[in-house]
Amino acid sequence: MKLSAALYGLLAATGALSEACPGDENDYPPLKSEGPYALHVKGKGNSSIDGYLYAVQERPSDIDPDSGISVLHYRPVPEPVAFNSSYRFYFNSSAGDPTFDLGFAVTDITASNSSNYYKGKAMFWTYFSDSNVALLELGEGADPYNTGMIGFGKEGKAYLYGQHDDSKAVVGKEADYTIVSLCKSAVCLKGWIGDSMTDEVTDDGWAICWQTRYTISGFTLSWITSGKPHNPTCERVDMTRLKL
Repeated sequence: MKLSAALYGLLAATGALSEACPGDENDYPPLKSEGPYALHVKGKGNSSIDGYLYAVQERPSDIDPDSGISVLHYRPVPEPVAFNSSYRFYFNSSAGDPTFDLGFAVTDITASNSSNYYKGKAMFWTYFSDSNVALLELGEGADPYNTGMIGFGKEGKAYLYGQHDDSKAVVGKEADYTIVSLCKSAVCLKGWIGDSMTDEVTDDGWAICWQTRYTISGFTLSWITSGKPHNPTCERVDMTRLKL
């Protein structure tokens, strides 16, 4: 599929993958890790949400910090809890690449094994067939195609690099995948990928919703794909980062 191929190429070009895939002779650009940061969320409109995110293991049996999957829960505190690593996050991007100012939010940057394409547990989107609200998770075995690239734009707000909009679907034509124009040099990705480019960022999907994942329930970082959220507890938020 064109989209998958384009995304995989984009992942490799931006240094999202490690220096080399297992069994692959091609080296990918090395990653640089910036941080640690705390992730702050503040509600939009009349929402009272104002606090920080922290990682929570989905299964109590996952006692090894280098394994397992975590969700991002919200706590209404004025500042990150001191000396608590679950509030510390990193931003991984391609080392020495001036073309992009985006990367991946990760935690536990020491997590690594032979099949880990990332430095740490990368944040990825999990979608459900019966809802338009996706769940944000963290895992060192994250699927590269569900791991979204994010940037921090105006006022430091987090946004998504790419967005699929099926409301523009036309019979007989390829689906449109819009990417944010981040070109900072004469070489632009528009011709390489062949998708639409825009100067408008997609930052209005972030939300805090009451969600249950396996045995863990709580106010969780989520993403509303479009329209009114199917989950009635969702409140839209802006997400920013604070250097620790």
